[in-house]
Amino acid sequence: MSGVLSLPAPATAPRGATAGTVLPVLLVCILLSMAVQATMLTTPLLTMHVFDGVLESRSLDTLWVLALAFLAVLMLGGALRHMRAALLAAMAERVGRRLELRALAATVRVSLAGDRVAAARALQDVAALRRLLGGTVPADVLDLLSIPLALGFLWMLHPLFFAVTFAAALAQAVIGVLADRTARGTLAAAMLAEGQGRRELIGRLGQRDLVLGLGLLPAVLARFAPVQARAIAGRGDAERQARALAGLLQLAGFAQQIAVVGTGVWLLLDHRISPGSMIAATSMVNLATQPVMHLVGHWRDWSEGMAAARRLSGVVRRGAPPAPVPPEVSAPSGLLIEDLTLRVPGAARSLLEGMSLSLPPGNAVVIAGPNGAGKTTLLRAILGLAEPEGGRVLLDGWDTLRAPRGEIGPRLGYLPQDAQLLEGSVMENIGRFGTDGAAGAVAAARMVGAHDAIGRLPRGYENAAGPDAGLSGGQARLVALARAFHGAPRLIVLDEPEAGLDAPARAGLRNAVAAARDGGAVVLLVSHAPSAWQEVADGVLTLKGDGSWSLEMDA
Repeated sequence: MSGVLSLPAPATAPRGATAGTVLPVLLVCILLSMAVQATMLTTPLLTMHVFDGVLESRSLDTLWVLALAFLAVLMLGGALRHMRAALLAAMAERVGRRLELRALAATVRVSLAGDRVAAARALQDVAALRRLLGGTVPADVLDLLSIPLALGFLWMLHPLFFAVTFAAALAQAVIGVLADRTARGTLAAAMLAEGQGRRELIGRLGQRDLVLGLGLLPAVLARFAPVQARAIAGRGDAERQARALAGLLQLAGFAQQIAVVGTGVWLLLDHRISPGSMIAATSMVNLATQPVMHLVGHWRDWSEGMAAARRLSGVVRRGAPPAPVPPEVSAPSGLLIEDLTLRVPGAARSLLEGMSLSLPPGNAVVIAGPNGAGKTTLLRAILGLAEPEGGRVLLDGWDTLRAPRGEIGPRLGYLPQDAQLLEGSVMENIGRFGTDGAAGAVAAARMVGAHDAIGRLPRGYENAAGPDAGLSGGQARLVALARAFHGAPRLIVLDEPEAGLDAPARAGLRNAVAAARDGGAVVLLVSHAPSAWQEVADGVLTLKGDGSWSLEMDA
């Protein structure tokens, strides 16, 4: 079977993360916001009654009643705001956790596809979104509901108040859009340059022995300094643009106050409104324009947050797992490769053209070929870690690319070129962080000859095994080998397994491969010395480097 295996386009991260649980909470927050805005009407209403009623009647009892009513409504509004803030905080935490989990899964797949920059940026984007959702911007957006209420009230006072307030809110919104459009590109470019420069510097300084031993530190810093200077200059330009627009926004606020007061005085002198209506209009104008001013004042938060959401949606879409498919019951047992075609992205030629072969259970095959022939790429495609240009790979009927990883993972054993141990103990790494206890981990370590070496560690199987645990290269590789053989997987893939191992460890590895093969597993291993495996391997698969290949099996 041939054809391009395509990834489906799932929903974006924010929508997929919130559907089903966040929407009801958001609806409650909207209702609370409407109630909060309704309580804000008490200020202009009280003002109108005081100036148009109490001052004429001079009734202190009426004033006390109005004051107590205003105080009660004000306390109610405060309680409603507190409830809304608590709900928004809980929603932000829930969405943030789900976004982080989806982003972690997507970044692993995007990294495997070769885009490490986008993968590294994804978690930063999650942090930016969490800051946005946990800040004042969601409440400011909900407070926009007060604008129609305030404009309707101003219309009832006089249409001129409505027109002036509407023009002021529109002008402030335009300033906010200008702030976003003018500074977004500058700020994004500066942040991108700063992030790339920092990653390059950290990557180079990670090679401490090389940098210090060859005296390369001044050269490394000299290359980093101009990039950082350009990033700082770009950020400074964005800051200056933001300050200029903030000043313009402040000027628009002053103009709004002057326009409203001037309009009120003119209408009052023309006997079209009462003094209470004029005072009420000035307070209601603030209710109509304050949410816009808050959003514009926090333009950087929501601008960066929305940009992060767009980038994160793209990463999650690209890193989405393929749609799962059930196993083919008619497929033969073992490993089946059908018309597999591999190509490096952007390359003119294929690494592999139309490979089709079948390896029944109980076969061990060495993969050989020159550097750059695609040996590691082939292993990744067989494991379902890389999408081939065409064809498919089946393991006991399971499509390794489209099978759910929870189903296919336990059937696979994998040793990459580097050990890639995770934070945790030696036992946890060998046991794949499962719950089957120590017996399985010890059995796998004994199988590959790693048990004695692990016993010599300070804490044995409880010794830390993460990247910073201090294990030597050989020790880490033995632990990774035991992990590859743990649980009697049906397919064991080893990428240059002899690297970093001494002679006794290599002998133990060959015995483990022979035992796994005799136990019914299919074993594939990359080696630059196929002859060293002739007593264990059943054949040699040679990649020629020009897209062709050959398989020689022992009679």
